Amino acid sequence: MTQITGARRILIVSSLLVLLFSGTTLADPRDRFAQETGLDLDLIGLVQVEIDDVELTVVFVFINERTFASRISAELRNRLLPYVGRNAFYVNPSIEQVVSQFDFSPFEISVRQTGEASFIPDSSAWVEITQGFTTGWFEVNPSGPDQGSGSEGILVLEDSVDPTRPLDLVYRGQEAHFEIGAGIAASSSTPIPPAATTSHDPIDVAPLEETGSLQDILMRDDFSAASMAALLDLDPALVRVMILTSRGEELRLFFVLLEESIRESALGPELIASLDPLIGTGAVMVWAFSIEGAAFSPWTFYIKQGGTNYVFFSSASFVELTGGFLRVERVNAGEVAAGVIRLPKSVDGSLPFSVYFGTSGVDYP
Repeated sequence: MTQITGARRILIVSSLLVLLFSGTTLADPRDRFAQETGLDLDLIGLVQVEIDDVELTVVFVFINERTFASRISAELRNRLLPYVGRNAFYVNPSIEQVVSQFDFSPFEISVRQTGEASFIPDSSAWVEITQGFTTGWFEVNPSGPDQGSGSEGILVLEDSVDPTRPLDLVYRGQEAHFEIGAGIAASSSTPIPPAATTSHDPIDVAPLEETGSLQDILMRDDFSAASMAALLDLDPALVRVMILTSRGEELRLFFVLLEESIRESALGPELIASLDPLIGTGAVMVWAFSIEGAAFSPWTFYIKQGGTNYVFFSSASFVELTGGFLRVERVNAGEVAAGVIRLPKSVDGSLPFSVYFGTSGVDYP
């Protein structure tokens, strides 16, 4: 593979992730990328190909909890968080020139796990970050036209690969080799910020079989914290709600702080049994509902206490009550998504804290 000789050839195009390249020249471009981003070396793959006499660089970054211990922006964090645990890769093709279209297609990328046949992921495996990523549309680097142009997307492989074994992403004959977890100390990753959540021991519960009764209550015209507490025989001090409207879509969020008294409520035996290992741990149950459909992702939640924001980076910070809760990007009309938010270990549940969804929050107590 041709070595990358200029800083401009190793860059994330969007302002989502800011790289500050020094004048140091490193023998391995992956080393340089790791040094400037703070990403662990084992999470990075990089290929370079000539297309019509133009040099294209494609950077791949495996998305796991350690990805968020790097110098990653809050905006990119929010875009990538839903793909933790889904064997997904951030993909960034870029060139030095400024163009609006380039001969790059993610559908030419193949995946090869050691000892197995290679395969080309289908179109459903791709998520666009920059509009037109899948059709070769490039954008000017926000740092300025002298930094070239490119685009960004996400490749979601789910169970198609085993990240504990070596694998290659191949583009036009060039291989980006990954051995996730190997040589972690090779890069100069920054530590996880104090304001980031630490993980928990995972808790799995069987998805709820019956959600209709609570779903009917969420649809009521008098939806409020007081009405929900009364209808479900809950202590009003434990109940909070949000009604959020964005782009003409209404999203309803129903929160319950999981304290011992909920065992005597009208939440129902199946739900209370699912919540049992979380009661008294400082966890907050949340149900999301929309009458006509609305955007929703649990990764938009964060906790605020004492002026500090605690964001989530680990899937173990949540417990799914409805199937696929962590992967939800939209609540369809008349459907519900339910899960439990586990307070970060740095948050003291005996003191006041707030649960935020975007810019809106509810306070406890």
